[in-house]
Formats: sequence, C-alpha cells, structure tokens
Amino acid sequence: MNPLGGEFLFRSLAARDAQETLQVGDISCTQTPETVWPAVGRFPLMATNARAADVNPDGHNEIGEEERKVVTVALATALDALKRTSIGAGTGVGLRAGTFATAIDAQGNQVMSLTDCVFAKDVIVNGAVVWMTNRSLTADLTVSGTGTAGGKLHVEGAWEAPGPVGNFKVSGSIGGHQVAVLVPEA
Repeated sequence: MNPLGGEFLFRSLAARDAQETLQVGDISCTQTPETVWPAVGRFPLMATNARAADVNPDGHNEIGEEERKVVTVALATALDALKRTSIGAGTGVGLRAGTFATAIDAQGNQVMSLTDCVFAKDVIVNGAVVWMTNRSLTADLTVSGTGTAGGKLHVEGAWEAPGPVGNFKVSGSIGGHQVAVLVPEA
C-alpha cells in the first residue's frame, strides 16, 4: 500500500506511462478547476483608476466608461468584504472606510450588510450581499459619492464555485441611466 495515498499513485502511474510511451494520457480533469479562488485584484484609489466593466451584449446598457468603472469598484467593495469574512469573524471595516457585518440565515446562506463601505475614495457602497449554499451570489448595492452620479445595482453570479470562471451580471441604474454590464467573477 502506498503511504502517500491514491492521488500520488495515480500521478506516478501517469508519469510512468508518459515516459514509456511518450504520450500524455487523458488530462481532461485538468481543464476545470475544482474551485476558483478569487484573486486579490486591484485597489484603485479613485474610481477613474479602476478597470471598466464590460458592456453586457445581452442587455441594454446606457452608462459610459466612467460609470462602468464605478460598477467595478462597487462590486470590488462587496467582494473585498466577503473575502475578509472568510478569514475573520464576519464583521469588519471596509478597505478605506465603512463597516460590514455577516450573519447566517436559516437556510445556511451567508448574508452580509455593507454600511458606507469605501474601496475607492470617491465611491460609497451600502447594501446587502447574499452568498448562498449553492455558491451563487446576489447583491443589491446603492452607490454614491463624488465619483458617481449614484444609483442602485443588482448583482448576480457565483462565488468560490467550480470553474470555469464566469461573469457577474450587473443591472440597475446609475444617474438615471440603465446598467447592463459584466464583471469577471475572479
């Protein structure tokens, strides 16, 4: 019996076969990661320094590049708080200001509230994020501050889910203009 376990034995046999035949066997299991762990990302000081969200070709987007950057910042604000809850007690402070608090509901979903959270200095985010037990994520966020005309966003996507990585779909309105954009999940 191999003391290092079955995975080691499988890899050893695969390596041996590749050496003997000079052919790589079935590697389809390497195409999809078991879990996509979100990266740290960027930390723009102002929204204008953020990457703009992509226009969703399946929606009707009316906001320009600067407000698409605000959407990216708003989502980064929520995800930053969510990342911190996974390594902390479930409550804390936003990157540059504000607070967040997390609770678990009766179905086991993680529900987080954001209060005046600031990721980029010119965008303030308030709202709720729900990370469900099936790894889906929804958020309803209100954005304000000097870097935006302000508005309400609805986010749908997945968090720490099996790959491949998709996009968060963001809808709502900013400055009275319809939002339909996509932001990568990781």
